[in-house]
Amino acid sequence: MLKHVPNCLSLSRIILSFLLIPLVLNNYIALGSIVFAIAAVSDFLDGYCARKFKITSSLGAALDPLADKIFMVVAYSLWAYAEFIPVYVVHVVICRDLLILSAVLLCRYRGVNLPINPLISSKINTTIQMLFLSLILACKLLAMNIPYLADAGAMMVCVSTFYSGADYAQKYRWLWSKLFK
Repeated sequence: MLKHVPNCLSLSRIILSFLLIPLVLNNYIALGSIVFAIAAVSDFLDGYCARKFKITSSLGAALDPLADKIFMVVAYSLWAYAEFIPVYVVHVVICRDLLILSAVLLCRYRGVNLPINPLISSKINTTIQMLFLSLILACKLLAMNIPYLADAGAMMVCVSTFYSGADYAQKYRWLWSKLFK
């Protein structure tokens, strides 16, 4: 039973991501914040359980990053739609994720074995991204207006996202020769 916990948590994050959409679109920000928090905690817990109990599977290796991408794209898109964050941040977050996903799919198509291991820069980036969205939500829920908070946080997210993307490009630069012969 325990061996399915990480995958169930990843699946729950996907479901919670789609549950978040009508909540934010219908301005149920408090309830949406709870759903967001549960999904964010599930991201931490699935990785923790997998490492702590040494539970790995090929399904989990694909499902966890997919759940992360869906969750972040949905949350960032919704926060921008609600005008909580600048739209350009969504573009940066989505572009990085699309580039990584495109590389993975191209590898699969070309039959190149790509060991997918999250980099520390990616984990830091995800943490910064989630903290930023959480802080913005907290300010909205508490009706706090902190000048320049969204801009400063947005810049931090963009810098960490660019750095993480560049880190992946550097680590996997050997792929270019295999993919584009």
